[in-house]
Amino acid sequence: MAQPGPSDHREQTRNVGREDLSDGIMDHVSESARDISERAGSIAEEVVNAVRERPYTTLAVAAGLAFAIGAVWKLGQRPEPSRLDRLLAQLPDLRGRDRLERWWR
Repeated sequence: MAQPGPSDHREQTRNVGREDLSDGIMDHVSESARDISERAGSIAEEVVNAVRERPYTTLAVAAGLAFAIGAVWKLGQRPEPSRLDRLLAQLPDLRGRDRLERWWR
């Protein structure tokens, strides 16, 4: 049997240090997860209480948020102007503009 040397001792010390470090990290992560869970639960309770106490205000806030989200979404989906639209935007007002538009399309 081979006897343990000084290099074997260093390897064991490194592994123990890594295990302690990983245990500490896991403890920190689980504690953070518990804190987030508690905060989410308290926020949910506050929202439920607000809906019960002020239903019309909650409905108005939800409608406002839905409108804002819809407006932002629609802004991102604007169609690109056609070649005719770009041309007409560069020209001054013309008398026969409607005839030009009908002819172009």
